[in-house]
Amino acid sequence: MGAFRSHFLTYILFFALVFQCKPAELSNTCDVRSDGFIYGSLIRFVTGDRSPSCLPSFDFQELWGVFQAPSGDIGVNAMTSYNDQIIIGGNFQLLGPSTGSAAFLQSGDGKVVPSRYCPYLKIVGNTYIAIPDGGGGFYIGGEFFAVQGQERFGVAHILPGCQLDYQFNVPKDNTRIVYSLLLKDDKLYVGGNFTLWGDTTQRYLVRLNRYTGNIDTSFTVQNIDNTVFDLDTDFDSVFVCGEFSQIGGIAKRGIARISSADGAVITSFNTVISTGTCLDLYLGTDSQGSPNLFIVGDFNAPSGNYAFAVYPDGTATGWAPDPNAQVNSVQQYQNKIYLGGSFTTLNGGTPTSYLASVNQNTGTIINNNFGLDAYVASLQVIENTLYLSGQFTTVKGNPRISMAALDLTNETVNGFYPTPEGTISNPGSSFLTAGNGVVFVTFDRSTINVVPRNHFAVIDEYTGAPIEGTPNFDFSIKALHVNGNRLFVGGSFTNVGGQSRNAFAILDLPHYQVSSTNVILSGSPEIRTITSDESKVYAGGISLGTVNGQTRNGVFALNLGDLSLNNWNPDLGVGSSGESILVVNDLVFIGGSFTQVNGVGGYQYFQAVDKLSGTKMDIPSNTNLPGGLVYSLAHANSRIYIGGFFTNITGIGTVNFAAVYDLTSRTYLQPNPVSGENMVNYVAAYPDGNVFYGGSFVNLNGDTRYNSFGVYQTYTNSLSPWNAGINNVVYTSMFKNGSYYLGGIFNVALRRLNGGLVRTRLYE
Repeated sequence: MGAFRSHFLTYILFFALVFQCKPAELSNTCDVRSDGFIYGSLIRFVTGDRSPSCLPSFDFQELWGVFQAPSGDIGVNAMTSYNDQIIIGGNFQLLGPSTGSAAFLQSGDGKVVPSRYCPYLKIVGNTYIAIPDGGGGFYIGGEFFAVQGQERFGVAHILPGCQLDYQFNVPKDNTRIVYSLLLKDDKLYVGGNFTLWGDTTQRYLVRLNRYTGNIDTSFTVQNIDNTVFDLDTDFDSVFVCGEFSQIGGIAKRGIARISSADGAVITSFNTVISTGTCLDLYLGTDSQGSPNLFIVGDFNAPSGNYAFAVYPDGTATGWAPDPNAQVNSVQQYQNKIYLGGSFTTLNGGTPTSYLASVNQNTGTIINNNFGLDAYVASLQVIENTLYLSGQFTTVKGNPRISMAALDLTNETVNGFYPTPEGTISNPGSSFLTAGNGVVFVTFDRSTINVVPRNHFAVIDEYTGAPIEGTPNFDFSIKALHVNGNRLFVGGSFTNVGGQSRNAFAILDLPHYQVSSTNVILSGSPEIRTITSDESKVYAGGISLGTVNGQTRNGVFALNLGDLSLNNWNPDLGVGSSGESILVVNDLVFIGGSFTQVNGVGGYQYFQAVDKLSGTKMDIPSNTNLPGGLVYSLAHANSRIYIGGFFTNITGIGTVNFAAVYDLTSRTYLQPNPVSGENMVNYVAAYPDGNVFYGGSFVNLNGDTRYNSFGVYQTYTNSLSPWNAGINNVVYTSMFKNGSYYLGGIFNVALRRLNGGLVRTRLYE
C-alpha cells in the first residue's frame, strides 16, 4: 500500500524541484510572492494544518455521517455552527465516516486509512466480495450502483491508490447482485443472482474481459437455473458453488465443475448434494499435500450435511466435521480447517458456538473455545491472521462488534476492532491484504469505525469527526439555533444529558453543558423551529399549550437577557403548530398549521405579526393566503420564499407546494418561479442569490434532475443546472468557509454514500 504514502513524497519532490530546495524566506511568510509563503503553504498541505493563518488551508477530511436510529427515518434535521464546529441534531444513534460498503483499514486497530491518503470509495449499496487484481488493486462485486460518484452496477475495478478504474465498466442493471469473482489469466469470472447481462441472455455466471468489463461470449454456461455464491479454480476448470439444481442441462445441485475455456460442464465430477445450497468453497490440502475441495453451506449430502470435502475429481474424502446447522465460510491455516456459521455443535454433538478449527483430514475438533455469542458470516486467513465477520458482539471475552481478527500463532484476539454500524449478514464480507499494514474490507453496511451519539453531535470542521463530551438526547431533535454563548435546541426529547428537559433545552457554550435554566413546556410538545433577534429567541412547534405556566399556542418567545418568558404572544389557537419563524426587520413571519392569529379566525398558515407584541399585521392579506400547511420560510431581496403542503393561494390560483411573496408590492410573484411536484419541506436563502428547496418531490418545474433537492438562482431567475444526486429529503443547510453543508434523511448525495450530511461547493 505504498500508494497511500507516495503522495507525500511526490509533493515534496515536486516543490523541491520547482524551487530547487531554496530556503524559505521566513521574514515575510504572509507575502504571496515570497518563498516563505510557498513553503509554508506546502507544509500546511502535507500536514493537513487547518489552524488560523494567512496561509491557505487544504481540505483533506471527509465529513462523518449519521447512522442507525431507534425508529423512523435516520437523518439530520437541524444544523448550525459555533466557531470551527458543525452542530447537528436529528434522529440517529451513531456517527461514522461515510466510507460506503468497502474500506481500507489499518490491520493493527481497524481504523480507516485517512481519506487524504486513500480516497473513500463511497459505494452506494452493498459489497459482498473482493479479489486482488494481481497488481495492487481489487475487483469488487455486490449489489451496488455507484463508486466514487460514478455509476457502476454490481462489479467494479479499484486501482492502486484507492481510485476507481474508469476504463472497466459493465452494462447498467439495477437488479444485478454479484456474490463471487474469480480472476484467471485475462478473464474475470462473475457469479451471482442475475438473469441477463447486457444484451445477452447469460445468467448467474459470466466471463468478462478483465480490462474493459466487456462480456466474453465464447464462454457460456447453459441452463444454469439459480444463484452462484462462490467460485474456485483448479488448472483448466472452475468449481461453481450455489443454489442451482441444474447446469448445462445436467442435474447438478449446488456444486459443479466446468471448463474454464468455454463453460462446458465436466460430467465426471459427480459430487452429490441432496437438497439445499452451497455457500462457500476452499481449495486446500490434506496432510499429505493432496488437493482437497472443502464445501460448506446449508445442504444435506450423503458425504456430510453442511460440510464435506472431495478430491478435485469429485471423490469424497474422509473429512467429516458433522455440524448441526449451516456453515457459511471455510478457510485453511496449516493443518487446521476453520469453519464459521450458525452451527452450535460439531462431531456429532460436541458444543461448538459458531466458530471452530478442525483437523484437515478427519474434521475432528481442534479448538471450539472461541466464545462467540452469535453466528459467523465470513472468514479469511491472511498470513498468520484469521479475520471474521458476522453478528457477534464478543470473541473470547473481548468486545468485538461484527468484525474481529485472531492471531493464528496462538488463536488470541488481536487489536483489530473496526466496529461497523451494524451486524454483518451472510453473504458476509471479504478481507484482503493491501500491504503495509492495511487490509481492504468489504461489507453489507454503510460505514465503519462508528461512535455512539444520540440525536446530537458536534463535528470538528477540520477533521470531519465528532468531538467528545457532548450530551445525549433521548429522542429526536428538530431545531438548533446559536445566539452568543448559548445553543437553543428543540425537538421531541424529554431528557438531555441525564436532566429533564421537555422539547426545549439550552446548552451553554463552548462546552455544551446543559443550562440550569429549564423552560417548562406542558404536555408532549415538539419544538420544530427556533430563531432570534437582538432581544428575543422565538420558538414554535406542535402540541404547544403552556410555557412556564402561561398559555402559548403554537409559538412563544424568551427574553435573551434572563431567559424569562416574553409577552410576545400571537396565539395561533389550540391545536395549532408553528413550523417556521422568520424575523424581517420589525416583522415576525410565522408559517405553520393554524387558522387564527390573536384569537381572530380567517388568518391561516402564513402571517406576519408585530415583533413586540405578536399582533397580526395583515401581511399577507387574509384574501391571499396559502391553502395548506406552510413548513418553511426564507428571506432574500425583499422577498419571502415559502415551502409547504399547499397547491394554491386564495385569490391567486395554483402554486404547487412553493410560492414567493414580495414584501415591496405585498403580492405573490406571478408567474410562480418554482413549483414542486410534491411537498416542499425546506427553503433557505443565501447572500449569493441561491435559494435551496428540499422536499419529497421528484421534480421542480417539471425537471426530474431536481429529485428531493434543487437550487434556484435569484439573480438569473432560473433553477441551477447543478444536480445534487440526492435520494431523499433535505431538511437543513448552512454556508461556512466557502462550502455549503446539507443535512437530511438522505444516504446518497453527489451520487456517493453520505449518511445524512454532506459538504459541497455546488459544482461536484
